[in-house]
Amino acid sequence: MTGHAPESTFNADGTRKMIATQQQCEDKNLPLSFRDYCAHLLIPLNDCRVSTYYAPWKCMDEKHAYEGCQYDEYLYRKIKKSEQDEAERIKREGVVEKVNYQDRPYEERKLS
Repeated sequence: MTGHAPESTFNADGTRKMIATQQQCEDKNLPLSFRDYCAHLLIPLNDCRVSTYYAPWKCMDEKHAYEGCQYDEYLYRKIKKSEQDEAERIKREGVVEKVNYQDRPYEERKLS
């Protein structure tokens, strides 16, 4: 896995795609809670862990790729949630203008 970036889970039109198939997840006995958009990285990570008897200094490239994917998923969900909250606020308050965060000073743009 070293030396190349993992495949993207986004299509050209912005929709999401699963890279790991349902059959692959079933064959590797992945629990349903782990069958997300990062499952294609978890399968080789689990294979590596089993083959190295879960040695903590092994499989670091696979682990890093999987955790990076999980973090990207977290950021994606966070952005979607803030967009939903903004849409609800606009609907509730009847506000037409959208806040442009690029015009604000850096200190005001920090996430909490």
